[in-house]
Amino acid sequence: MSVIIGLPFIVCIWISAAVAIVYTLMGGLHSVAYTDVVQLILMFISLWFCLPFVLKNPSSLNIAQTALNNSLQAPWLGTLPSEKAWRWIDNLCVLTLGCLGYQEFHQRTLSACSSATAKFNCFVAAAIILIFGIPPVLIGAVAAST
Repeated sequence: MSVIIGLPFIVCIWISAAVAIVYTLMGGLHSVAYTDVVQLILMFISLWFCLPFVLKNPSSLNIAQTALNNSLQAPWLGTLPSEKAWRWIDNLCVLTLGCLGYQEFHQRTLSACSSATAKFNCFVAAAIILIFGIPPVLIGAVAAST
């Protein structure tokens, strides 16, 4: 907002906070949930839209060729040192099972109309997050191969 409108950064933060507070007070949890859904849809579409341009960029190399050889970086596949195994297991558990400290997790599950709906939402989210993770992984692979 500060770049487009030309307002100072702090003023833009206050305006954004005021807008979020107003639509939350007026619409309650439903307006927050719908805003989150719209943001997720826009992120999903824009990430998948950018992916062909990133993959076909003439400045980047083919990620299939640079993934396993030592051309630009160490190979992607390697070994897991035993002293770092617990750290990797911890990261895997946090990323796959979720961190219960996330406020959004509690907000969505505790506001569900039933426990069955909350469980269903969690399982659907677990499947969708795998699809959401594909473009960032591929964009990161292109960045590592450039």
